[in-house]
Amino acid sequence: MDIRTKRLAAMLLLTMVAATPAAAQTYNTDKIGNLLKSAHRDMTIVCAHRGLHGTAVGTNSHADWLRNIPENSVAAIEAAAANGIECSEIDIRLDSIGNAVVLHDTNLGRTTNAYTAVNGQPYDPYTHAGYNPNIDAFPGQDWNLHLRYPNLSGYSDSRFTRLHDILSAIRDKRLSMILLLDVKDVPAAKVAWDIVKGYRNAWGTPAERWVYFKMPVSAIGNDAASFEQKGFFNPGTEGGRFRLIPVFGADFIDASGGPGNSLANWRSYYAKDYVYATEVRLKQYDNSLSYPLNNIINSYYAMRTTQTNVKVLGAYQPVPETRYNSYFAADGHCCTDPRYWLWKSQHGWGQETYDNRENLNWITSVASGSFSYVITDDPMTAISTLRSQGRRNTSVISN
Repeated sequence: MDIRTKRLAAMLLLTMVAATPAAAQTYNTDKIGNLLKSAHRDMTIVCAHRGLHGTAVGTNSHADWLRNIPENSVAAIEAAAANGIECSEIDIRLDSIGNAVVLHDTNLGRTTNAYTAVNGQPYDPYTHAGYNPNIDAFPGQDWNLHLRYPNLSGYSDSRFTRLHDILSAIRDKRLSMILLLDVKDVPAAKVAWDIVKGYRNAWGTPAERWVYFKMPVSAIGNDAASFEQKGFFNPGTEGGRFRLIPVFGADFIDASGGPGNSLANWRSYYAKDYVYATEVRLKQYDNSLSYPLNNIINSYYAMRTTQTNVKVLGAYQPVPETRYNSYFAADGHCCTDPRYWLWKSQHGWGQETYDNRENLNWITSVASGSFSYVITDDPMTAISTLRSQGRRNTSVISN
């Protein structure tokens, strides 16, 4: 089968998937926002990490229609919607001239054919040979690049993606989902916010009501007051429009000055109306506070069991993506794995000794099921698992 035939077959299969009952479901993005502000025990939000895309190994490497869909592409967003997934998360960076582009890595070699711009050689993440330019140094201006197949076997028809492309596709393809923007720094967030304010979906709902900025507190400020001083948005005039999901990792403990201060800082974010959920990068848990961030989880559990209208607590599930069942590093090279992601306090405030997050059942069981959104590269398995646990009552977010 030649390349053109393979592509036609993949498009046909994707069309067939779009005709399934799951695809026919139309979600109400305002209801998803309401759910984020008031968690339901019978409904856990599933978010497709970088859209629904292929991987070199695992569930997403098997299906013909899925294995060649690149991450962070318009096709990945469309595939997520076609399979009844109510949320996609994409990565936002700025290029050298200030455009908001959709890219996870700091470099271009793993995911694009950037080598064609300099008559170089394709980048091999496993040997580190070939052209792998940093996005800040890349000489290309028109971004006429193609995205790479996830198994690195070739290049797709999908073009290198801008935030404009994703928002336009959601509008033009009538996709009913929310979008999380994983933005690592304030300058990129400012550009993205200005773009978001100019879009609506096909039903006329402003994008600011279905786009959420998911940002690490290490970049935006340890507490809400520090964040607001960044001047990213105007709390007085835009506080009812802008939507934030702050992300708390264990490094936040040292930056805050200890576990007590970090808990107070988490609460300062949680209390803000523009915060719709919080994400905690928890790796180990017991209720005796033996591990980092456990005090936040226990505080949240106490709220969830004694109060109504408690905001969602979110988790991220890493899923192996390389042929060695490991992960690509920030610049795109292979490999890294959870052993290298463990944190140890510089001030004696604890340490992580293991990362449980690859285990979805562990995530869904923490503190009696306290996590009620999951971001994952294997959202189809997550949906199936949560459904079996009685935690996919999608009627609460459906029209």
